[in-house]
Amino acid sequence: MRRKMEIVVIGINHKNSPLEIREKVSFSKSNLEKAYALLKRNAYIDEVVILSTCNRSEITAVVTDVDKGISSLKTFYSHFFYLENTLLEKHFFINVSDHAVKHVFQLAAGLESLVLGEDQILGQVRQAHSYALEIGMTGKILNKLYREAITTAKRIKRETAISQNSLSISSIAVKFVEQIFGDLTNKKVLVIGVGKMSRIAIENLIYKGVKEIYVTNRTVGHAIDLSERYKEIRVIEFQERYKMIPNIDIIITSTSAPHYVLKKEEVKKYHCKGDKLCIVDIAVPRDVDPEIGKLQGVSLYALDELKRVSIENMESRLEAAKEAIEMIIEECIKFENWYNCLPVFPVIEEIQDHSLEILEEEMESLMKRLDKVSTKDKELIEIVMRSLTKKLIKRPILNLKRAGEDRKGKLYAKIASELFGMNAYSCKKDWGQKNA
Repeated sequence: MRRKMEIVVIGINHKNSPLEIREKVSFSKSNLEKAYALLKRNAYIDEVVILSTCNRSEITAVVTDVDKGISSLKTFYSHFFYLENTLLEKHFFINVSDHAVKHVFQLAAGLESLVLGEDQILGQVRQAHSYALEIGMTGKILNKLYREAITTAKRIKRETAISQNSLSISSIAVKFVEQIFGDLTNKKVLVIGVGKMSRIAIENLIYKGVKEIYVTNRTVGHAIDLSERYKEIRVIEFQERYKMIPNIDIIITSTSAPHYVLKKEEVKKYHCKGDKLCIVDIAVPRDVDPEIGKLQGVSLYALDELKRVSIENMESRLEAAKEAIEMIIEECIKFENWYNCLPVFPVIEEIQDHSLEILEEEMESLMKRLDKVSTKDKELIEIVMRSLTKKLIKRPILNLKRAGEDRKGKLYAKIASELFGMNAYSCKKDWGQKNA
């Protein structure tokens, strides 16, 4: 019989969906608050974290009913993004209970990424949890899960070789371009956007010997900041981006724009048919109109085309990944034991409080009758009494914890409450609730 409260993860990622589907369900910064507001009103959701990156859109939730919770989250995706249920149904991945816990741990460590062991995902997971925590959408369960997953991911990166010579999507993009052109030393590159992915791409281009990098962004100030750091960078106005096309060999674009920043008719106007132009679009939603790839001399690559290079990278990290998996399994077991013990924790607390109350009452009564005993002896008596009390309740508490770990927590909590004459289990708030 399934527990009432359960952890689920549902979403769409690079493993089960093409880019044209992923970009349709990408949460932007502007609509994230609205999404949380809608989920907060969902009767089956108690806690929730939304994670949206270039390769995934997924929701981790604590639900009060698994089937209804998953169904409502599917409906949420369809309604929020104005999509038909049938379009998304075959692309959803769903993890429940222990599988959901393992997914979050693996996600934070970069084991679920297109680029195995990538560093960027850890920051994205941390940011997603922080935002959900800030607006009051997480509670005891997801806070514990995400904090443990983040801590474990840091340990994996510190103790294994999985992130040595670490590659991100941006560095994979540069490596991809290098495979196409060979030597990049004499190539001229236009980078659109100045976010973290663009900056990583720029640093990799400079490392590969590129001496002319033109950077543009709607907010010119951020681009100017970059040009002051790197002598290879020249800043151009955003509206001048198309005019640069005849003078460059490569375009790498990664913005958060909800629409295309490179349109076919404009590119066609400035691109010479005989020239070779390589465009790599690592944005979600896409920055580049897919029709541009049909222009003569233009090669357009999006995220899904980078998989081949990432697979080569993955093969070199599989041994480190095996070590990481072992560490994750160990931490997942610890979390699951804690989670399964949630029903017995209130009872354990009541037993401890009740024992302490009895101890205080008896100590007070005893001390009144021992008025001729020295202070030192009274302190010794109190130490012995406290030690005896702890020993008396130690075994019942351990047995309650073991029952919880064996997924019998609710049953044993109820029995213990009745045996000890406590009403705590029935009247205290569920430890899984947000305000617990």
